[in-house]
Amino acid sequence: MKDMNNWKIVFNSSIPFEINFVKNYLASEGIETLLQNELTSQIFGNLAVNAKLLVKEEDLEQATKILIEKGYIKN
Repeated sequence: MKDMNNWKIVFNSSIPFEINFVKNYLASEGIETLLQNELTSQIFGNLAVNAKLLVKEEDLEQATKILIEKGYIKN
């Protein structure tokens, strides 16, 4: 089991397609990710249940910069 203390939330969404798209994009940039609440979000669809995308603490700055540049999150 991974030590969750070293993982930080970089993105969240209640839309499964959106969170998976961002997850795959970060993976293509060489950034490892973990999903939290993915199953809950898929079961309930576009409700207020957000899936959370986490990255390692040491990758947080780079992942945030990438997501800002691509317009997935605001600065």
